[in-house]
Amino acid sequence: MQKHRVIIGWLFAAVAMLLTVFLVFTWKKAFGADATAHTQYVVGYAVVVALMFCAVALTLLLDYRNSTWVCLPFSVVLLFYIPLGTLLGGYYLWYYWKFIYRNNKSK
Repeated sequence: MQKHRVIIGWLFAAVAMLLTVFLVFTWKKAFGADATAHTQYVVGYAVVVALMFCAVALTLLLDYRNSTWVCLPFSVVLLFYIPLGTLLGGYYLWYYWKFIYRNNKSK
């Protein structure tokens, strides 16, 4: 199960990297001469989401004690982002239920 935790951690980091690529390409449009409030809001939202995904990825990769509970809301929200988010969220939920089942079975 540790292998799956590391894979999911890197996949969450990949989502953060994809958001960073989006930010690099839209930063000039959002804060340039033709900037609108809406584009600035979208870029600001993407910055916050990318930082949260970095934090979640680090909790999984560094194996923090409560990382399974921290990542659960992110995976549920990811289910709505079809197709990649659905795959990643479903993969994490599969890992989470296997992890919970294994821990409850050993008690």
